[in-house]
Amino acid sequence: MDLAQRPPYETVDFKALGQRDDEFMVLWQNSSGRLDFQDPETTKAVSKTILKVDFGLQLEVPDDRLCPPIPNRWNYVAWLQGLIDSTSADYSNKYDPERKVIGLDIGTGASAIYAMLCLKSRPNWTMCATDTDKKSFDSAARNLAINNLMTRTKLLQATALTPLIPIFALGVDHLDFTICNPPFFTSQDEMASSLDGERKSRKPNATCTGAEVEMVCPGGDLGFVTSIVNESLVLRDKVQWYSSMFGKLDSAKAITRLLKRHGISNWAVGVIDTGGNTKRWVVAWSFGDLRPRNVSVVSYTYMLRNLIMRKKQVRANIILWEQSIARMENIANECLPFPTLYTVIFPDSFSPEMAKETLNTHLSSLDMKWAWDAETSTGIVEASQNVWSRAYRRAYERKKKQGAEHMEAEEGQKVELAVRIKVVDLARQMDVEWLRGTDQVLWESFCGAVHGKFKKSS
Repeated sequence: MDLAQRPPYETVDFKALGQRDDEFMVLWQNSSGRLDFQDPETTKAVSKTILKVDFGLQLEVPDDRLCPPIPNRWNYVAWLQGLIDSTSADYSNKYDPERKVIGLDIGTGASAIYAMLCLKSRPNWTMCATDTDKKSFDSAARNLAINNLMTRTKLLQATALTPLIPIFALGVDHLDFTICNPPFFTSQDEMASSLDGERKSRKPNATCTGAEVEMVCPGGDLGFVTSIVNESLVLRDKVQWYSSMFGKLDSAKAITRLLKRHGISNWAVGVIDTGGNTKRWVVAWSFGDLRPRNVSVVSYTYMLRNLIMRKKQVRANIILWEQSIARMENIANECLPFPTLYTVIFPDSFSPEMAKETLNTHLSSLDMKWAWDAETSTGIVEASQNVWSRAYRRAYERKKKQGAEHMEAEEGQKVELAVRIKVVDLARQMDVEWLRGTDQVLWESFCGAVHGKFKKSS
């Protein structure tokens, strides 16, 4: 399997894992197919085997440091890769093997797991990694070394006075992303209570070998990520995407509220779910204008209803193309970023071919860049302002009649709005996707103008 585009884990088939690794098969058989995740050695064996079999990586972690659950960690990495891929300057919305990306693992831990997964799955990426704990730092360096990943990593032993994002100490001008698994607990007592299963309906699935330095900090995950937000307010676009995992949904919600209070309107929310009882949440935010892909499940009800069962492969391909990055729908809407997808469903009398002709004719007449790919039924719009308003269109037509050059479609004009439009023949609908811009009113205005044109044409 191509690691660069490996999907997230939904669950782990331990029997199948044993069939790919003889040593793990012995453990599986000796446990009669019921692994004891309260046993630290079993937990460590599972992580090591998944890393070896699925990623070709070795792992060595001290007994008194956190041994990471690999599916959980990979799903965060895969989500972040989707975020990076969906916000490329060329609007490709896909993995570009030539794109050079540099990330920072804040508090890399003894395993350096995020750095290793990023580097192993994306050969053109480089990573920076920090940690304040000497034992963890030395162990991280060893893991990177035994996996031949040191040459693509900048390691920094941090102190309590070092910024969480020490961009200048690392000697880099810009980071494409930060990744972080912060300490979740506010105190040792809170950690002990959580690991004992207090105030929970069931005990944790697995034992935790993490040291206090890895698991506890003032304010817990919310306090730690609040510090990252504060640093981001200074660094701003020195980093394209700031991100962190959260152990508590309330903490993730609180961070989105904090982002809004600071006027940050470009953020993404995801959920890390590997099929067990434990979920994690991730929040990423940006000061840039490239908008990550998101989609409302509700908006695709019509599409799914119109896909017949004998065309399962087509159905799967469409759903995969529209996989959500920025919005998960099972939290309060106030915590979700502004939707970047608008769907126009065609009336029964309106064929997809008619839609494409109408779309192309209308958008080609406007004073903006419009590139249509007939083979994929996809087009890209770039506009510098509201060129679809009636007043602008009238002025534009007068200028054209007078023989003047385009007013706004000149090279060097700042792109205030970029949009991808895709006509999905089978679903009899058109998907309008916001790619770039900060003006929500401009985006909504464009959607209304396109939809209105189809209403008139139908």
